Amino acid sequence: MKDFIQKKYNLFQNIIYVFKGVKEHKPYIIGLLFISMICTVGSRFVWLFLSKYIIEYIIAGMQISELIKTVIILVLIGIVCNIGLNAVNCWLDAGAFYVRPMFMLRRNKKHMNMSYENLEFKEVLDMIQKSRNATSWTEKGVEGIIRFSVRFFSDICTCIFAMIILGVACPVMIIVVLVVGIISFLFTDYAAKKEKYLTSDSVTYENNKNQYFNEITRDFAYGKDIRLYNCQNELVGTQYEMNSLLHNNVCKAKKIWIISDLFNSFFEMLREGVMYLVLIISFLLEKFGMDSFTLYIGCVRNFAQAFQTVLTVYSQLRQCSREVNDYRAFVDFCDQDTEVGREIEENDSYLIEFENVSFKYPSSDKYALKNLNIKIDPFQKLAVVGLNGAGKTTFIKLLLRLYEPTEGRILLNGVDVKEYSLKSYYSIFSPVFQDMECYAFSLGENVSMQIDTDRELAEKCLAEVGLENKLNEWKEGIDTPILKILNEDGILPSGGEKQKIALARALYKNSPVVILDEPTAALDALAENKLYEEFDKLVDKKTAIYISHRLASTRFCDVIAMFKDGEIIEYGNHDVLMKNQKDYSKMFEMQAHYYVEDVANG
Repeated sequence: MKDFIQKKYNLFQNIIYVFKGVKEHKPYIIGLLFISMICTVGSRFVWLFLSKYIIEYIIAGMQISELIKTVIILVLIGIVCNIGLNAVNCWLDAGAFYVRPMFMLRRNKKHMNMSYENLEFKEVLDMIQKSRNATSWTEKGVEGIIRFSVRFFSDICTCIFAMIILGVACPVMIIVVLVVGIISFLFTDYAAKKEKYLTSDSVTYENNKNQYFNEITRDFAYGKDIRLYNCQNELVGTQYEMNSLLHNNVCKAKKIWIISDLFNSFFEMLREGVMYLVLIISFLLEKFGMDSFTLYIGCVRNFAQAFQTVLTVYSQLRQCSREVNDYRAFVDFCDQDTEVGREIEENDSYLIEFENVSFKYPSSDKYALKNLNIKIDPFQKLAVVGLNGAGKTTFIKLLLRLYEPTEGRILLNGVDVKEYSLKSYYSIFSPVFQDMECYAFSLGENVSMQIDTDRELAEKCLAEVGLENKLNEWKEGIDTPILKILNEDGILPSGGEKQKIALARALYKNSPVVILDEPTAALDALAENKLYEEFDKLVDKKTAIYISHRLASTRFCDVIAMFKDGEIIEYGNHDVLMKNQKDYSKMFEMQAHYYVEDVANG
């Protein structure tokens, strides 16, 4: 992974970034923002002016008809503003709730398309974990910026309107409110920063670990082991430790907030006392009348509350901005683009060559593959064999460009594979991995890996890998739901059935190069041998690469590559390698008795 420096964006850059997304998905929210400003100011000040005119009528003897007219107009304005504000808030809630998942989808797309190799780095995993905060909560990150921006700009309008009124008669109150508000903001901002550090930045590892344990305790794949090995208490105990640590940090953050709130309450009471003192003195000095006295008290309160809200929301916006920074660091992370590069020309045959390829895993000084040279001819059947850890799977990961070689290069029809776009390159391979998983989709969708499935082709592929009887047995056939996560009638395929579904998936894709990375590990020796023989017939006109530490696939392959300690130590067909009487022949003879025993046991 290249050295990565996270770019920092300021608050208003992040507000613009989020509202660009708002404009793309729900542009009406921007219009609602301006309506909210008008309705907020109107709903807060119309009643103050109503009180002023009523008192003015009582004192000065205003015409009753003029008073009634003024009251009706102001009441109607107040009602419209209140109803409008409530309606706007409902629409804003719905819009913000819709926009956040759009940002989440962008993050998920980045996660699915980013370089597989980068997922080995702790820095990237931490970045992924932090990026989730921006799209996981209603008042954090993206949605928080939308919601708090509405309040922020609405209250700024309130402050401006109040300052215009107070600037004429009580300018000193503007200064008092500003000073008290800024002091309160400093306490609030400090508490917000400490909360983010204590609950996010300082416990990234603990959050990752806690999330991992949450996932495995509800994942069906781990259910049998957890029960049979009686490790419930250990898992719960570990989660309890993590939760205790996180809880302690939350408590520390809350204590800081309590202290901050105490100081803020003190300064608010001080502001109230100064307000009454200044206004009473001004009234006694006859700078304004009783009607204006009530207006100014209301204006000071509105100004103080709005300014305090502006500063508080500003602090919350900065917190959301930090979370959006983490989000942008991930989605803007300079990584591979699957569509950049040349398109592979359509061809019936592909020649694959490894030239002096060596590879070390990230953060490892040991070579997993060393100076590898091998050529895979078109339509060739290659068996890659060796003990566990010999480098077989690493070889496949490099071939599939899940990793890039540390040294050397891989050629496709004489062209360095790095010149091809990943999307185009992936299209020529149909891999089947040992650790295959089913998805909580229908059986047909698990085969096609697409929403639109060619039903006849999917059924044909399932039948060809030996699942025809199961297909007839399952009531909904190709529409049978897999797993019970989304459907209580879903089936739970056995290990062998999962691997057959994976084989059907490879046949459905119909790519010119098929790779089987130990997909038969869940089958017994004879079943494995039979499946290999049948599958070999199905891929007769394709290039096929079989990877295994068991040798059932080798006899019908054109050539065999024996791996050991990251190197190819033997290369040739089955008969030649048996005559050599080296590692391959010893391994084959050692494994042969399993097939004999299986036959003897019926």
